Amino acid sequence: MNEFVEQFLVESREHIEQATADLLALEKTPDDRERLDSAFRAFHTLKGSAGIVDFTAMAHAVHAAEDVLSEARTGARAITPGSIGDCLACLDQVIRWLDAMAVTGALPPAATAEADAIVERFARGASARAATWPKPRSMPASWEEELRETVGGIGAKARTAVRYIPQADCFYAGEDPFARVATLPGLLAIDAAPASPWPPLDVLDPFACNLVVMALTASPRSEVIAAMADVMSQCDVQELVDERVEDDRKIPLQAREILQAQMNLLGETGAHGAVGRVASAGVAASNVLRYLRRPVDADNVARALDATLQDGDPRALRAAIGLALNQAPPAATTPSAPIEAQGPARTLRVDAARIDALVNLTGELIVAKNSIGHTMKLGQENDSALTAMLKDRFATLDHLVGELQRSVLGMRVLPLRQAFQRLPRLLREMSTDLGKPARLFVEGAETEADKAIVEMLFEPLLHVLRNAMDHGIEDAATRAERRKASVATIGLRAGREGEHVVVELSDDGAGIDVARIRQVALERSIVSDELLAGMSDQEIVNMIFEPGFSTAREVTGLSGRGVGMDAVRAAVGRLGGQVGVESHAGQGTTVRFTLPFSVLMTRVMVVGAAGQCFGIPLDAVVETLRIEADRIVPIGSTFAVVLRNRAIPVLALSDALGLEQEERGTPEATLVVTNINGLHSALRVDRVGERMDVMLKPFDGLLAGMRGIAGSTLLGDGSVLLVLDLGELFR
Repeated sequence: MNEFVEQFLVESREHIEQATADLLALEKTPDDRERLDSAFRAFHTLKGSAGIVDFTAMAHAVHAAEDVLSEARTGARAITPGSIGDCLACLDQVIRWLDAMAVTGALPPAATAEADAIVERFARGASARAATWPKPRSMPASWEEELRETVGGIGAKARTAVRYIPQADCFYAGEDPFARVATLPGLLAIDAAPASPWPPLDVLDPFACNLVVMALTASPRSEVIAAMADVMSQCDVQELVDERVEDDRKIPLQAREILQAQMNLLGETGAHGAVGRVASAGVAASNVLRYLRRPVDADNVARALDATLQDGDPRALRAAIGLALNQAPPAATTPSAPIEAQGPARTLRVDAARIDALVNLTGELIVAKNSIGHTMKLGQENDSALTAMLKDRFATLDHLVGELQRSVLGMRVLPLRQAFQRLPRLLREMSTDLGKPARLFVEGAETEADKAIVEMLFEPLLHVLRNAMDHGIEDAATRAERRKASVATIGLRAGREGEHVVVELSDDGAGIDVARIRQVALERSIVSDELLAGMSDQEIVNMIFEPGFSTAREVTGLSGRGVGMDAVRAAVGRLGGQVGVESHAGQGTTVRFTLPFSVLMTRVMVVGAAGQCFGIPLDAVVETLRIEADRIVPIGSTFAVVLRNRAIPVLALSDALGLEQEERGTPEATLVVTNINGLHSALRVDRVGERMDVMLKPFDGLLAGMRGIAGSTLLGDGSVLLVLDLGELFR
């Protein structure tokens, strides 16, 4: 794949993530200027990046979204759920294009038609909104010139005039017309007059606003409109053009503002997205100049753009645009820093395969360290001075290897935000489709976990979210009857607990219907009546993890197909995690994921069975103990032992692995008690050995997916240690 295309794909996905987050935030708070500007910059940079790889169709589609946001920034268009939906649909289409390019390395062949459909969608939305956009009251055509003459000489500096007629009841809404106008950028003068003749004092209502407030500012019209955006239906904002200046520069004021905006964009610092900013500014400036029929200036800008993309210094491009504006180039004393010289980069993109190779080498180093430890133990039998020195050196090596191990594993971690960030958008769609208003609160999105954990986590979370919306959250009428807030709340929380990462997804819905689970379990003969009668509510709730179990009465677009929580538990279990659920009737449900921080480094306990050694993940071990063998009694086809008044199933490791076990001559049994997904079980072994940190290597090829085995590692003496998957063994 072309290097530019590869960089384009990476940076475009980052800008899409930023734009999506900004759009979803804008839907909640349409007056958030910072979010609006951030979304606009993301679309603007996406368009410029598309130009670098000659992806005209993408630039065409993104430009339509950029226009919507640009009009919103000037106050000419309101931010509505419809416009947010159109922009998100544009991003969805861009994602599909990027996915196709990642596979083929080429531009999608149908992109032009798809881009036209996106543009048409924006056009339909604009037509619908234009019919309902409020118009300002009619005002005299010459009021701005009268105001200019009234204020005298200071009016010559004015670029924009504002006439604001507040609503008569604005005081009751907490609105102060003069205070609002006083905040206008570049304010030069304020004047006021009655909106209608004053009535006699005996009938004058002092609480009714009867004012026309006028002002002159030195700021451009776009900034004034932005400041008065929420009362634009009560305003008339006029641009005061000095024709002499316009004639001298031979560039319309609107075009001049566009070119100035490109120079401002080139003045932004920060290496992130710099190439996209430069390309976008250069292409936009060149297009404006060609539209103005100034081909010489346009060619100068185009040549400066090529030079900037090669050497990374935006000064040449800024100078070319400045000359087109009849402005002096930026002063040499305050040059813009070159793109490649923004200071030491804080981030570096590294191919994931290189990191994995470094992790594997660290694993080999740990094996070598363990072998030295094994050699040291053998030498201790001689009790020599050399052994003592070797022990001291080994302690130093152990410390350094441990630090290296933590650093290398830290290179594989990612913030959980990368798994969380798609959920708000999906919740928005579910909420709309089901007619159930809901909002998502996220905490701990910056919590870090292994790359494999972050990449795996999205699908299980999405499944739980679908269940919450389809089964847990009530409709608006039901929530009103139960005196709940009309908008449901879904919480997504993450944090570290020791060597584990804990993620919880909770809702304030109806909770899990225990009676319904009982009914389905009986109808499908999953358990017998007697066994069901003796089960606690929590044990019944845990039945949702049984394969194919579903309480849905009909199949919907979200759930009901029987691919349920068992798939969630299986996906999490494959990486050594556990899933639990807690539910309270009428209050809601919480699903808790307990995941390892790293899937490659595992702390294991070595156990022996039938003359062989195996590893058990230490985080699943509750305790080890020796008991009289006759306390293990048969129950049906299995065995169990009573510990602390609780019956626990017992599985002999040699039997589970099909190993020939010599007859045990000891009256005692060694048990390893484990906790797998909240269920206690005991593994009978011949002996319990040491505990150690190992670099776990999953099987691949013909051995991939072998039941009951999570992977392997090497011991200090060079032998292979198989690490067991306890969840599979006890299933």
